[in-house]
Amino acid sequence: MTLIVRGYRSRKRDRRSTIIGFTLIEVLVVMAMIGILAAISAPSWLGFANNQRLNTAQSQAFSTLRLAQSNAKRTQTMWQVTFRNMPNFAQYAVHQAPPSSMTKEYWDNLPWQNFDGGVRIVENTEMQPRTTFTQLTAVPDPNVYRVQFKSKGNPNGLGEMGRITFVSRSGDRKKCVIISTILGAMRVAENEECNQ
Repeated sequence: MTLIVRGYRSRKRDRRSTIIGFTLIEVLVVMAMIGILAAISAPSWLGFANNQRLNTAQSQAFSTLRLAQSNAKRTQTMWQVTFRNMPNFAQYAVHQAPPSSMTKEYWDNLPWQNFDGGVRIVENTEMQPRTTFTQLTAVPDPNVYRVQFKSKGNPNGLGEMGRITFVSRSGDRKKCVIISTILGAMRVAENEECNQ
């Protein structure tokens, strides 16, 4: 009887070992299905990722402008937010308003922070909606845009009102932060709403 059981077990083991695994056709069908699904979902994923980068840049710009405004009120001195495009990324800095004479070293030593690498600032020479903050002309390249806040938190003159506009490096959706009143009220918008 024990011989019969042993023989049965060995035959059962042999049968299992022959049916483990996939055929080449099964593997190719699965790979083709994965490829088709990836081709369908890739554009929407890229659009989602670009939109998230723009949302992050818009949120950072908004909170940076609010920080400068609150620092101006707290210290009773003029504070400034400065923006610029570098070749691979955009930057911003929050600092006290600069002295009347500024050198390249002054600009290079500001506390620059980087926006996400997939986002850039829309220059004031591009199509609408573009950046309309004050562009400093005496600053060496790259272009520098700024907003100054006085001790009561309002922008330093009508020229400081406007917007900073961001666009993805691989898309055309635009998002902006707008300073819309002389009291320093701010709002966010996107695409054509930035022009209103």
